[in-house]
Formats: sequence, structure tokens, C-alpha cells
Amino acid sequence: MSKVPVRITRVKLLDRMLLIGPPGIGKTEIVRQLAEEEARAKGKIFVDIREATDEELDRVLAEPSRYYIYYRVIATHIFPEELSYPKARRRGTWEWVEFLPPKILRVLSLRDIEGVLFIDELTNVQRDDQMSMFFSLVQEKEAGWAIKFSKGIKIVAAGNPQEWSKLAQDLPEPLRNKLKRVRVAPPKVEEWVQYMLRKYGDAWDKTVALYLKLYPDDLMLPPPDVPLSTYPTPRSWTELAVTLHQLKQDGDPEFVEEVVAGCVGDEVATKFMALLKVTIDVNEVLKELAREPEAFEKLKTNERVLVLSSLSQRAEELMSGRYDKLIEYLATRQREFLMMLVILMKRATRLAFVKKYLPLIKDYLAEVSKYV
Repeated sequence: MSKVPVRITRVKLLDRMLLIGPPGIGKTEIVRQLAEEEARAKGKIFVDIREATDEELDRVLAEPSRYYIYYRVIATHIFPEELSYPKARRRGTWEWVEFLPPKILRVLSLRDIEGVLFIDELTNVQRDDQMSMFFSLVQEKEAGWAIKFSKGIKIVAAGNPQEWSKLAQDLPEPLRNKLKRVRVAPPKVEEWVQYMLRKYGDAWDKTVALYLKLYPDDLMLPPPDVPLSTYPTPRSWTELAVTLHQLKQDGDPEFVEEVVAGCVGDEVATKFMALLKVTIDVNEVLKELAREPEAFEKLKTNERVLVLSSLSQRAEELMSGRYDKLIEYLATRQREFLMMLVILMKRATRLAFVKKYLPLIKDYLAEVSKYV
């Protein structure tokens, strides 16, 4: 049996599944994505309960068979006393107490409802009463006195291994036995880039993608044993890419450098900032490359990245044919850098570029299409 964890992007949606992997690799993202895909496949309306209004929940209660619900809870934030609320009842001389569920739990118990209950950070639970509550949720799909979840509700949990989190606790043996443990690893850099293009379009700094193409091992590094230090994960790179895009117009260079270190740690930040600080006369270099594409080989790696970044923003020049020789050179001699150029383009430019240069890139169109 293989001892290598499966990449997070290869996970399938299974009931009573426990995803175990480092923080920040996309466990939460993939569970929601899989839930949305299953909803589409079943022809149902996807509803994230955390984002739904009371009116939307009322519609789900009225016609549950039309909906597919998704509810993420952070395990450490949910306590047994919150699963039902006592209410006094009286009929004649008889008095009793009923335990009424919150509206959200009532939705999960509807007979014809389907969806996912995602219990995040399960390994961080410290209290025994909380763990007993989650054992009941997983084992019997029951919550409190009055709620039994629908058979159409899948329960998925996630947590961190102890070597990646000082808060992580082992799970009780009966609970471990009931869950399908799946060890997961970070995505590949190209998978992270595809995710960023799908989710954020052009609203992120693609220099981050270039850096990770150059240094793929830096996508995920273990946390250093230094107080308050940060370290790179797919999540922290996402945060950095989005933040740098926001700071692009008026970001103070010193503040930007501190933000980079605050997202991915000092060591990686030093390498990343070296990429940002490259200074060459891009216009003169591009003029030379238009005449003599082989001059690309004389450039240092960081200089190549800067030139491609600038070229990617010149949509009109790219489509004019001025750089046809350079594109042909990259397609035949520097394929990886051509991929970088495609990633850096805005979406509209990317589509036009692929149509114009299709004869040159047809042999690896499938690879290019991942970014289109």
C-alpha cells in the first residue's frame, strides 16, 4: 500500500470521510468545490447555509428536494448545549420540556434534503464533551435530543497531523474507526495557478505565479520553530497574491516587503522580493528580442520574468505581429517561459493570443488550455 498522501485536488466526496493534511493546502476549498459539483450533477440548487438568508432557508424548508445544502462548522466553536434549546410545554395538568433544534439543524434533518456537513479542525477539539458530541454526529448522524440528519447528508471532517499543528489531538479509537481517513498533500503549482485564475480572474498579482513556477518547492514549507513566524502554504500565497494586487497602485515598498514576509516568512520573502526588484530597461530589451529572439538566453532568470511580465500587458503589440519571432522562439525553445507569458496575460488577451498563435502551440494546446 502506498504511504504517499493523495494530492488534495484528487479527493472525491465520500460520506464519513476525514481529510488529514497540513494547514492551508485547500481542504476547505476542495470540500465546498466537490459539494457544488455534486449539486450541479444532481440538478439541485446549491445553498451555503452560512451565507443564506432567513428567506432562503424558508424556501429550503418548504421544498427540500430542490436544494443541495452545504454547511461548514469549525469544530472548536460548537458546543453540545447549542444543539437544542429547552421549551416548556403544558397540556391540561401535564407539563414537560421539549428540546427544539436551531433552524439550521432543522434543515439538515429534512427527509428529502441532500448536502454536506463539513466539520473543520476536528483534530483541534480539546474538550471531551465536544468530542462526544461529534462522535454522535458521525456515528449516528444525530444532534442533541431531537435531531437525526437526513440520509442524504454527507458528513466530511478535516484536521491537521500533529507534526503540523501543536493543537492537534488524536481522535478516540471508535471515532477513528468510523471515519474514512484520507491523508492529503498540497496541490501542484499549476493546479494552484488554475484555481487562482478560476476564482480571481485577473484580480491577483501574477508575479506570485511566476515565482512559484521558478521555485515550486516553496509552495509549501514546514513552519519554523520561531515565535510568531509565518511560512508559505497555498493559502498564504493566495492571500499574498490578492493583497499585492490591491497594493499595486499605491503600496509603500517597505510596507509591501513586510506584507510579503508576513505572508510567506522571511526566508522566502527575501527570494520573492529579489524578483520584484529587478531593474532593466524593458523597452530596449523587448526591441532587441523582437529582432533577435535568441537574446532571451542571455538574460538572467529574474530578468526574463520581468520582460515577460511587461510583454503580457502589451496586448495591442502582441496581436500586431511585432513579436512573432519571439513567440515562435519561446514555443520551440523555451516552452516553460511561454506558459508563464500566457499565465500573466489578462483573460481577453489570453484568448486572442491562443487563436492567433494556434499553429505554433497546437502540439501542446491541452497544456495551454488549462490557463484559458
